[in-house]
Amino acid sequence: MVAPIFVGREKSIKALERAFEDKSPIILSTQKEPEVEDPTSDDIVRIGTMATVVQLYRLPDGSIKALVEGQQRVKINKFTATSPHFQVNFSLMAGDIGEPSERVSALARVVMREFVRYVESNPAMPDEIGQIVTAVADPDELADAVSAHMMIPFEQKQLLLEMGDSEKRLNEVLGILVEENAVLDMERDLNQKVQDKIEATQRQIFLHEKLKVIREELDHAPESEDESVQDYLKLLAEKQMSPAAAEVVRKEIGKLKSASPYSAEVSVIRNYLDNVFALPWGELAEKSDYELAKVGRHLDRSHYGLKKVKERVLEFLAVGKLLGKDQPNTTLCFVGPPGVGKSSVAKAIADALDRPFVRISLGGVRDEAEIRGHRRTYVGAMPGRIIDAITKAKVDNAVVLLDEIDKMDSDFRGNPAAALMEVLDPLQNKEFRDNYLELDYDLSKILFLATANYDDGIPATLYDRLETIQLSGYTFEEKEQIAKRHLLPKIAKETGLKKGELVFSPAALKAVIRFYTRESGVRDLERALRKIYRKVARAYLEKGMKLPLRVSATSLEGYLGPAPFSEERLERRALCGASLGLAYTSDGGDVLTIETSISTGKGDLILTGQLGEVMQESASTAYGYLLSKIETDKRFRELFRKNAPAFDHEGNWGMANKDLRLHVPEGGIPKDGPSAGVALAASMLSALSGRATRPAIASTGEITLRGKVLRIGGLREKCLAAERLGVKTVILPKSNQPDIKELPPKIRKALKFVYVDDFSQVIKHLFV
Repeated sequence: MVAPIFVGREKSIKALERAFEDKSPIILSTQKEPEVEDPTSDDIVRIGTMATVVQLYRLPDGSIKALVEGQQRVKINKFTATSPHFQVNFSLMAGDIGEPSERVSALARVVMREFVRYVESNPAMPDEIGQIVTAVADPDELADAVSAHMMIPFEQKQLLLEMGDSEKRLNEVLGILVEENAVLDMERDLNQKVQDKIEATQRQIFLHEKLKVIREELDHAPESEDESVQDYLKLLAEKQMSPAAAEVVRKEIGKLKSASPYSAEVSVIRNYLDNVFALPWGELAEKSDYELAKVGRHLDRSHYGLKKVKERVLEFLAVGKLLGKDQPNTTLCFVGPPGVGKSSVAKAIADALDRPFVRISLGGVRDEAEIRGHRRTYVGAMPGRIIDAITKAKVDNAVVLLDEIDKMDSDFRGNPAAALMEVLDPLQNKEFRDNYLELDYDLSKILFLATANYDDGIPATLYDRLETIQLSGYTFEEKEQIAKRHLLPKIAKETGLKKGELVFSPAALKAVIRFYTRESGVRDLERALRKIYRKVARAYLEKGMKLPLRVSATSLEGYLGPAPFSEERLERRALCGASLGLAYTSDGGDVLTIETSISTGKGDLILTGQLGEVMQESASTAYGYLLSKIETDKRFRELFRKNAPAFDHEGNWGMANKDLRLHVPEGGIPKDGPSAGVALAASMLSALSGRATRPAIASTGEITLRGKVLRIGGLREKCLAAERLGVKTVILPKSNQPDIKELPPKIRKALKFVYVDDFSQVIKHLFV
């Protein structure tokens, strides 16, 4: 037969080129071991084929493609040379001579018939091969042709090549053909059975089903269980699940065992089981018999100030210890402006108790599935954040912080606050049911803590399950100590500067707090200090600045730019139509300047400055009170100056054709709340009467139509802001007088407090 061969070894290439040039025969023989890269004479089989080289092509990679035509079998007697190519002494191997016997002829016909079956059954064999082989008449040539085209191992083909007796060769070929045809018939039957069981589109399932049918045919051998199934069963035995939960999980493992590995259901079941077994199921952090004094010392080290907060936390833990429980049946919620340390206090509690700490951010969450998880019927379903937090903690008594609990929202996808009710209720959370797991899980050992910026944002039903602890803003001295003890060492470590390489003078630190930050917490302070450290680090690397470096108050502008705040921001002179009010926002306390003017108009009250509905109503109430007092109280009218803007030249009420315009500056910032009522009334009265208000005096309190001054909240934050901005006197509702004791001593000393329960009492203190 004529066949192409590809040759890459140097010796073989030289042998082919010489045989092609000299038109001399070449002997083709195989190696005993194909892995040998540089064979010797001992590695070459002694029986081969003599051939002639018909064509020779050199390929781009340096190898050669040769077209050779086999002539006759030969036996290599000995190797006469090995360089530059092998040269051998050989002898021809002749087949049977003469007419074949009847047995040989009959054997040849059977071989031909079996070979035709072989070609028809084997899809890898072209039909033309069968036609070529059936045209061969000589039995010896038939054995050669059939042997060459059969897809059998090299050893069998070499054995057939070495056989000299035609009858033996045909017998051997026939045996191989019969065996190959039997295997092909079995494969065809198995393929047909499998094809009946599966659809044409499920091609991926083919191999698995074929394996099952083969096992059924081979004495119905039982299937071995998937290793992952055994792993899941082992985990089920190790986990301390309730009997009901274990039964559900066992059913899921049974489904996995019976499902096809290529089924879409398998990945869903595996994800479910992985999530179930990732939960701790009763595993607890090593119980530390904590001492309250030790916890207190840890809180003192990690946080400066916050005396009331620390006391309440220790009381909370003391009750839990007396009860012999991980914690009492209540949830602490830290409420205060940003940056005062709500989240860090929760982390410090976890560290003091030596328990894992996990934070769940609830800001902007509006989907109930975020808490309870998704049903497994949805694509991409996953457990809720509560279960996910327990998985991360790896214990059932972790400290879990529900951060920004007042920032949750609700829409058509459900109310996450309602889902949290079950989580935080000690009577219900022992059997918390996540929609994804569909199993009861015990949350009673988890210490839940929460944070919020203000009480009003917490849903009422959820607020009932919380015990709130107020974290107010820091005083100037507290900020100074926090910067020295905590912020500066932390920033130095994070920026790569060593301790003592950057030193702040006391005046510089005070200037950063006073002139570059105005906040309740210390986040802006930390940013300002970090900015200084970054500039020093850059100057050290780029310009070779010498360290250690001392930062003075006069050098701050070079690092932080011009100071955005000045020492005296408030007016120091009496103004007509202006008053100072105190506000409590989510960012802490602030001092509001309220301005009122009178202009020609239709007798309307016009309010500007992005005032909320409650504040607008408070302004309307204050104006209504003033109009009522002017109309009914002669002594009140005596307060008005001669030629007051509210009256005409004849002394009659002149506001019918004038508008009273009230504005609260910084109009881009929304403002709301009832506690500015006294300040609003004071500003209006000042504009109407033409009497100026005293400088550096602020007021707060809700006012009624009868002039009564009602209690307000956020007193600490308001007083801190007043002291920070230079206010000297604060007018407060009399009902807030007991709260003054809770203020820091420095604030009580810096501010003068005036207590009133009626607006008429405000007049003598506020107006010049």
